[in-house]
Amino acid sequence: MPAVQCRECGRDVAVHEIETTTKTTPDGFETRYRCPYCGSEMRDVKTRIV
Repeated sequence: MPAVQCRECGRDVAVHEIETTTKTTPDGFETRYRCPYCGSEMRDVKTRIV
């Protein structure tokens, strides 16, 4: 299973474990990703798959 490394805590987080929040905006949708272990925001998730 693909994983993303959190830059804050250094842990490998499986893609299905990443916490996501999606909001509607005037331009469409905005999705934010958070590490389930330390709670920090994860950016560029698609480019950081380990």
